[in-house]
Amino acid sequence: MTDREFLKNEVLTRIDKKLNAFGYNLSKSACDFTKKTDFGWNKYQIVFLIREDGWELKPSLLVRFDVVENLFHQISGFDKKYQKGTPTIGTSIESFKSYLNTKTIFELKNEAQISQVVDGLLELFNSVAVPFLEMFDKLSYIDDKLNSNIEDTSLTGGIFKGTKALIIAKLLKRQDFDKLESAYQSYYENFSNGFYLPEFLRLKELLK
Repeated sequence: MTDREFLKNEVLTRIDKKLNAFGYNLSKSACDFTKKTDFGWNKYQIVFLIREDGWELKPSLLVRFDVVENLFHQISGFDKKYQKGTPTIGTSIESFKSYLNTKTIFELKNEAQISQVVDGLLELFNSVAVPFLEMFDKLSYIDDKLNSNIEDTSLTGGIFKGTKALIIAKLLKRQDFDKLESAYQSYYENFSNGFYLPEFLRLKELLK
């Protein structure tokens, strides 16, 4: 094991000892901690970015609703082995505007920094991840966040904004579904030169 891999392994192992008590299970290969829910799963993910002298760590939050993803993958073209791993929404803590004055990125260069990095990541789990994941445990709340602003892609990324949002709108039987469908079609016609429009059109047919 290289020095860099030792540092990564030690951080994940120490966090695992704490989060396991909350029902989260570690996947070392994915560098995330997953908790099964009635609707799918929640993840606290640590992104390890290689730097010349060590690592840069960025925590992210992911939420999956199986009912949404199962519909999405009927038209997604994803290989089956990846379909169980897709989130419905996700974001890095770094992107939260309300935490601009909070340390959300960590450097890890040597063994002496491990405890400080672990403490920081656990603090973010308690102060940011827990309330976020509790807030987004209802499809109706996700619907409100996604469909109240067509252009806001902060929770889905640009590629999946319209598909995930329209599926949720259909599941919740929104009265303005037709209006949203039209708006998202226009969105995909203009996004990435229409590259993802065929996928969206397949979804339209599926949801009929």
